[in-house]
Amino acid sequence: MESDIPKYDLPVDYVIGEGRAKDLLDGYQNFPCMIESGFFILCVKGSMQVTINATTYDIGENDLMTLPPHYFMEIHKFSSDIQIYYTGFSSHFIESINLMKATQHLLPLIMENPVVRLSNTATLSYKMFYESSIYAYQSLQTRANREIVKAVLTMFIQGATEVYKMRTHWDSPSYTREYEVYQEFMQLVIKNYTFHHGTSFYAKELGLSLPHLCYTIKKATGNTPLKVIASIILMDAKSRLKSTNEPVKNIALSLGFNNISFFNKFFKKHTGMTPQDYRIF
Repeated sequence: MESDIPKYDLPVDYVIGEGRAKDLLDGYQNFPCMIESGFFILCVKGSMQVTINATTYDIGENDLMTLPPHYFMEIHKFSSDIQIYYTGFSSHFIESINLMKATQHLLPLIMENPVVRLSNTATLSYKMFYESSIYAYQSLQTRANREIVKAVLTMFIQGATEVYKMRTHWDSPSYTREYEVYQEFMQLVIKNYTFHHGTSFYAKELGLSLPHLCYTIKKATGNTPLKVIASIILMDAKSRLKSTNEPVKNIALSLGFNNISFFNKFFKKHTGMTPQDYRIF
């Protein structure tokens, strides 16, 4: 049974815009969902609090969010004067490029640190690029030309990559086969975690032996494949326990647990409390 947490992707190759974001964000406040498209969002005024993949961030002026496809997001609150620039690309369109190579192998670093505070000068440069791209977007011919759209995506990726390369206080992971396997593994987990909780399924899908997959994921992330799978299940479960009144039994079944007892044991093992206790905590 599939999880009923909402999943959103763009029905077109890309979108871009700017302005006061209150109307845009109202419908998503305290509404956890999985975003399958990729977004670059620049906050130029106001503030908001969001959770991205179980980590909560306080977003303010000059903050750039770089969000590769397939992530959990929940918007908790935002100021009335919030103003953003944004551009998004459908997951299908992003699949047309090698995102790992396009980010100069910094994708794991970007995924772990999706929010970066820019300098005033860098923010101004980003605003100018957004504004010129928004002007070009008004042309139907531009939006329909996939090569132009790919060029726009490439420029946003390159801009974000340069920002991350300058962050010397972060350890930039060098490109390895292990990270490539990890990215493929994560994509499979996000698509299948409501059906498959065991590692063997993912090893088979990736064409790897079970020991090799375990070794590779451990080397790339420091965690076992089972821990990675569990973290994704928990992100979904926690979001729904806190933001909905859905019965725990329904949540358990939709996440692939045969009965609520198994789910309770799983949840308590990883959080130290039962789902019911977590909901009211």
